[in-house]
Amino acid sequence: MNKTLEAMARAIFKDWFVDFGPTRAKMEGRAPYMAPDIWSLFPERLDDGKPEGWALRPVRDFAELRGGKQLEKERIAAVGTIPVFGGAGVMGFTDEHNADGFVISVGRVGAYCGQFFSHRGKAWINNNASLIRQHEGISGEWLFQSLRHADIEVIKKGAAQPFVSNTDVGNMPIIWPGEVVVGRFAEIVVPLMLRMEHNDAEASTLAATRDILSPKLMSGEVRVKDAENLIGEAT
Repeated sequence: MNKTLEAMARAIFKDWFVDFGPTRAKMEGRAPYMAPDIWSLFPERLDDGKPEGWALRPVRDFAELRGGKQLEKERIAAVGTIPVFGGAGVMGFTDEHNADGFVISVGRVGAYCGQFFSHRGKAWINNNASLIRQHEGISGEWLFQSLRHADIEVIKKGAAQPFVSNTDVGNMPIIWPGEVVVGRFAEIVVPLMLRMEHNDAEASTLAATRDILSPKLMSGEVRVKDAENLIGEAT
């Protein structure tokens, strides 16, 4: 289910902000394919390859980039609730955090540098990644999708040890359609993301319950009916 929800969010972003589907449909005289109040937000024509009135602006206009901080290996565990983000995404868990809210990170050094990751809640951004903290009033979901569609390859440096700098990421151009369009995008996409997070949390709870109950079921300490009741309470 989560793959479907994520695919829906990506498809909406791509249609609105990459393919400029609504504007192209208007130019070709095609019928509207979304609610009238949303359809009316999109320009009637393209100007220099993008919808009229939309602008290319650098990432730094919407967010502050800050390098992560090294966390000692003994403070990183295989399981937990607060993820540690490194250059290739989640590298473990800890009970500390240096970021909170809608967290966006980018791998800064190594083979996976330039990949973007998101998380809602507390997180630790390690030293081979950077935190991208969106400015007040900027949709994290919109910014995250914009970063994923940006041309990161042109700013990668180094052959043996590839890296991207915070300055170069901050200078990358992304499409800015205006606050109203971004706001409507967030209204549609945020519920999808929250549902995904709910599904993940529910799956984690079920997995933890299974791990606790399995040995007890095998030993006869807990009866099947009791286990079913416990699982029902967990969900």
